[in-house]
Amino acid sequence: MFLWYIKQCGGSKRMINTINGGQERKFIGGSQQISEKIAQKLGDGVVLTNSPVVGINQESKDVVLVKTLPGKEYKTKYVILACSPAVQQKIHFTPQLPPIRNQLMQRMPMGTVMKVHLYYRTPFWKEKGLNGTHIILGDDEHPMFYSLDDTKPDGSFPAIIGFITGDKCRKMCHMTPDQRKNAIVRSLEEATGCPEAEKPIHYEEKNWMEEQYVGGCYTAMLPPGFLTRYGRALRTPIDRLYFAGTETSIKWSGYMSGAVEAGERAAREVLCNMGKITPDKIWIQEPDSQDVPPLPFTDTFGEKYKPSVPGFLKFVTFTSILGVATFAFLKCPKYFPK
Repeated sequence: MFLWYIKQCGGSKRMINTINGGQERKFIGGSQQISEKIAQKLGDGVVLTNSPVVGINQESKDVVLVKTLPGKEYKTKYVILACSPAVQQKIHFTPQLPPIRNQLMQRMPMGTVMKVHLYYRTPFWKEKGLNGTHIILGDDEHPMFYSLDDTKPDGSFPAIIGFITGDKCRKMCHMTPDQRKNAIVRSLEEATGCPEAEKPIHYEEKNWMEEQYVGGCYTAMLPPGFLTRYGRALRTPIDRLYFAGTETSIKWSGYMSGAVEAGERAAREVLCNMGKITPDKIWIQEPDSQDVPPLPFTDTFGEKYKPSVPGFLKFVTFTSILGVATFAFLKCPKYFPK
């Protein structure tokens, strides 16, 4: 999964960079505005909130019956599921789903991540010549795996955003918010060498694992062998039921860009089934952003000539030949022309 994930995001540089990368920009006012604006554009009563879907019935050939937790039922011709496979297990399907689809949903648990925000009076890390980014691996004393400068572009609200992942996150779930905060600021103080790190003026945290209809983040996890065994079923429609969601995207899976791409693809699948478009129009390469185009990276010498097995074998072969030739020259100089 790891290599696939890096590849479909354009490489590790593209994923983690705050300039020309996946961590570069945020929405002014928050990304929730996107769904709110879409709901406004569609009109009152079209987008329903507080209505979790608990049942999807496809027994009729022409109509799909959707039932919500409040007990209301809706009839439609097609359904696009844009939630994660893990959350889809909360829905009762009639008739029951194919066995491979059931197995797929059981094998895609959500990731284990907690997000924290630390707000400060001043961006002390900048005053020390630091950029606020830290990556800490394999140390139980440091809960944050990754942190970034989250200060507003105009310099207001100095903040550090951090991510706690995996076993460290599970361990911290058993702590109180104050205990988590204290552990995080101690770690940040040690990483930066700045005593100011231990004195945030405000602390916010979000444990995505406790969200009932999310279950974790950043995205679903794929165990070894998943893609070869179940990958084909990930996007395959079942009668009038289609699948979207960031987990089904072919680029930037786990990101909002992937979610948009998957939603547009699923919509085109429905349009094709309705006879509105031809099958060759379903899979369309998403154009690069005109406002923020992905620019190529310039590799350093070490990145361009990084160690590899083929490179190592070539190096060993070359040095062995050179060593033998040197030895022969030193031992038997008379056989070599002057």
